[in-house]
Amino acid sequence: MDVVGIALSGLRASSAGLAVQANNVANQLSGGYKAKRADLVAEASGGVRVSGVSEDPTPAGPDASNVDLATETVQGMGFDVMYKANLKVLKSQDELLQATLDLKA
Repeated sequence: MDVVGIALSGLRASSAGLAVQANNVANQLSGGYKAKRADLVAEASGGVRVSGVSEDPTPAGPDASNVDLATETVQGMGFDVMYKANLKVLKSQDELLQATLDLKA
């Protein structure tokens, strides 16, 4: 997998992770809701993907939600940093290609 493919896989994985995290925040007051986590795995050819979504095993009462807003905030920040880093890679690749084209012109 090339650098663009790796960065794109990171964008997709971070977007999926943010969606799961946002769903947790939206449902934090829903009785009995169990927080979910995006399970990320490295691919052999490079990059990362979401292998699935699992339920957070943190205990809560039978009718209580186990969503912790502080945990969700930190998770969201991590996925945000991941997204921005991969976007920066794509932007750098684009700038490098543009500079190469300018040299050949």
